[in-house]
Parts: sequence; C-alpha cells; structure tokens
Amino acid sequence: MADSRAEQKAQIIREEAEAPQGRLQAELTWRFLARHIVAKPDRERDVLDVLDVGAGLGETSIRLAGGGHRVTLLEPSMCLLETVEARAKEQIPEQEPNLYFLNQRIEDLEECEQERYDLILCHETIEYVDDALGALSIISRAIKPRGLLSLVFLNRYGEVAHQALAEGNSQGALASFEKERFQTEMHSGWGRLYAPEEMESLLETLGYTCENEYGVRVFCDYMDCSMFDEDDCLRGMLELEERAGSEIPYKYLGRYMQLICRKD
Repeated sequence: MADSRAEQKAQIIREEAEAPQGRLQAELTWRFLARHIVAKPDRERDVLDVLDVGAGLGETSIRLAGGGHRVTLLEPSMCLLETVEARAKEQIPEQEPNLYFLNQRIEDLEECEQERYDLILCHETIEYVDDALGALSIISRAIKPRGLLSLVFLNRYGEVAHQALAEGNSQGALASFEKERFQTEMHSGWGRLYAPEEMESLLETLGYTCENEYGVRVFCDYMDCSMFDEDDCLRGMLELEERAGSEIPYKYLGRYMQLICRKD
C-alpha cells in the first residue's frame, strides 16, 4: 500500500512537470538561478558542490551536472530518484556520473558533513514540512560560508490571484488573503503558504542575506496553454515571464516565489 501511494505521488509530480506550466517553471527557475552562479566552470575551482533537497524530477540538478558541477540529490521517494537517474542517462550520458543519489529526508542531513556545499536547491519542498525554521536550520549547516540557497515555494500573494483568475472563485480569493494552508494531493494533504517577506524573515534569523527574489508563473496560469507547444509562442511567453518575474510589482503575483540567498 505504501509503495502504491508513493508511486501515485511520483506520478502526480511527473504529470505536473510535463505540463506546459511545469516546463515553463523549470526553465524560469533555471534562468533566475543562472544569474547568480557559474553556469559552466572553466577550472576545477569553479566546479560547485550542489545539494538538491527534495529533488523531485531534478530538472535543475541535471542541468547543473551537465554543466560539470557535482550534484547530490536528496529525495525520500525512490520512484523519483529512479526517474531522475534514467533521465540523466538519456540527457547527459557523459556527465551523468556527476550526480549522486540519496534516498533520504531533510532530517537525515543532520548526519551530513557540515559546510560541505556551495549551493543548495530547495524547490517546492519547504512548504510541506511541519517546522520550516527547523528544516532550514538543518539545511543551513550543510552550506559553506558565502554559499547560496535557492528556495522556491508557493506564494501566498499568488494564491489570491489564482483563486480569482484561474478558479473564478471570488469568495476563495477573498479568503486567501488570510489563508495560511493549502490542500494538496502530496505529502500529508496540506501545505503551508508563505509570503516572501515571511520566508526572508526566517532566513535572516539563520544568517542569510537575500540577493534577489523572483516571481515564477506570473501570467501563464491564466492563459491558453496550448500555445506553449509553438516555439515562437513559448519563447515569447518565457520572455514575458522572465521580465515580469524580475520586476516590482508583477513578481509578487507569481504562483511561486524564488529566493536566492547567500549565507553570511
């Protein structure tokens, strides 16, 4: 029964990632992250040691490994790790050895060597843990001084817009101004909503400085997704989303927020 439920959850993640919005999101989070890192190292000292916490399908990890960086994927679902490994062998066969797989949870990082990683990815994971500050504290111990954390989470402000525009639910939108949790088919059935300033406040207590914040999926959830199948339309949509996700006030309406923070 447990294996069946794990496979069901893994299938949901696969379907969401392969949907037009999921593909757009993967590209956007990569573009925003790439502004802050060495995309392709020229020397050994430029090679990053990366940890992907709650790796899911590992889209960003595969890109980093393909660029020559060393990436460890931490994921409690073996189904998803097997999917990532198969994708890596297909997409980056020569660089696939740069990927290391850990079938573990965030709590297991307490046994990890401290200050080991230059970059930690925590994308669409922190909103599902019961104690976000505790989880971030564990993650923080694994980052080197001056290392980067890329954090992606469902945006409280974006939930209001999504209820009003995508769902056409004015009462749901009104309630979302005060809503702290959201229902999900993943994990325990519930997740926690955060505004960007709430998450930044948690990170500040752990000694981080936010280098930038980006909105992800500002407009695409409210548009005809079929156009994403056309190269020119997809390219135009990416340009619009990248611009809107980088500028005030539009970025605060993103379905997700991405924070790039540096450990002091």
